[in-house]
Amino acid sequence: MSESSGDSGGRGNTLSAMTDLATSHAQPPGSDEPSGGSLRQVLKPNRRSVAVAAVAVLAVAVALFVVLPRPHAGAVQVVDPGPAIAKAKAVPGFAVYTPSPLPAGWYPNSVRFDRAKAGPHLHIGYLAPDHGYVGIEEAHLANSWRFVTTQSAGAVFKDLITIDGDVWAHVQSDRKVQDTLVWYGPSSVVVVTGTASMANLKALAASLHVGR
Repeated sequence: MSESSGDSGGRGNTLSAMTDLATSHAQPPGSDEPSGGSLRQVLKPNRRSVAVAAVAVLAVAVALFVVLPRPHAGAVQVVDPGPAIAKAKAVPGFAVYTPSPLPAGWYPNSVRFDRAKAGPHLHIGYLAPDHGYVGIEEAHLANSWRFVTTQSAGAVFKDLITIDGDVWAHVQSDRKVQDTLVWYGPSSVVVVTGTASMANLKALAASLHVGR
């Protein structure tokens, strides 16, 4: 019991000392304020100080907004597909088709070349003018239909379309989230698939000149 009383007394003395210390610092010498001001009164925020602090914070925020660089809403991360295309063309018997020239408003933003056991696979992804995404997938392998099914999200045959004098198969996924054009060449299969409009898919497919 004596330890508990001593402990309570110690806490009371500490709080009293804190109150006296705050009061003594808050009162300048010669002040007419009574020396027994409460801790709550001493720590009560000053409205003018709060307003000044808020203005200062706002000024800093505005300065950072003006000075720091901000990403452009239409910025596109463009990649160079050249090295991957060169590797694909170096594979014997693999006919590679690339846009020649790339239609205006298209930007390559992903590229990959895999020389897998099943066969070489070249992927070049493009951002279309309508902000849709289109991938050109080219491969030289035995099971081309499985490759087409994988790249087109399990699409089913819809019809045949003639583009730039060449016949392409139009396939579409059940969910209709993407359209796909497929051309079967003598030494490669070319898949143009994505979420862009059919007009843009046809434009990109035409730029490949697969029948040349």
